Amino acid sequence: MGAYTFNKSLINFNGLKFIKLLGTGSKDGFSIVPDFSSYVMISSWENDDFRRKFIVENKLFQKIINKSSKRIEIKIDPYSYVGSWNGINPFKNKSSYKEGKIIVLTRARVRLNKLINFFISTSSAAKSINRKKGAEYYKGVGELPIIEQATISIWENEQSMKDYAYSDSNHLKIINKARKDKWYSEELFVRSNILSLKEYN
Repeated sequence: MGAYTFNKSLINFNGLKFIKLLGTGSKDGFSIVPDFSSYVMISSWENDDFRRKFIVENKLFQKIINKSSKRIEIKIDPYSYVGSWNGINPFKNKSSYKEGKIIVLTRARVRLNKLINFFISTSSAAKSINRKKGAEYYKGVGELPIIEQATISIWENEQSMKDYAYSDSNHLKIINKARKDKWYSEELFVRSNILSLKEYN
């Protein structure tokens, strides 16, 4: 099944405001090596009734579920968001940090003439997250290898994420280099409270 057919079948559903179907890379973050064992769908809905109806009634999504050995569903409450994804920010939401675990999404479209520099520079920084206290999960995801990149990470609390983001030397070097060399044509950074995390086998 082609990517276009896959996307079109999912987009045509009442109440759906935003959807992205993403492949994943290695557990170390940005990677040209795909992980064919796991995929990610990010969606935003007018309300939760539409989302629940989609899960039950959408034939393609049901087909995906039936072929999966495990499905993890995370409901989020975004409270901090900067940037855009294809010109929009679907995570705008009136909320604040509620204490407890958070999930962080970073997404960037890398300029073609910056690809080699980006990939070489980010490899060491990505690996360092898994060794940081408070980092419970980290995964590289994306629409296209290297060019359309994103990461999803889960943290014990907001402070543990900040300790990494603002004090890890490798991470700070990447941030400064990205700004100085203008690696990205578009980027997005979102922090969200985790409302629920459920695993279905």
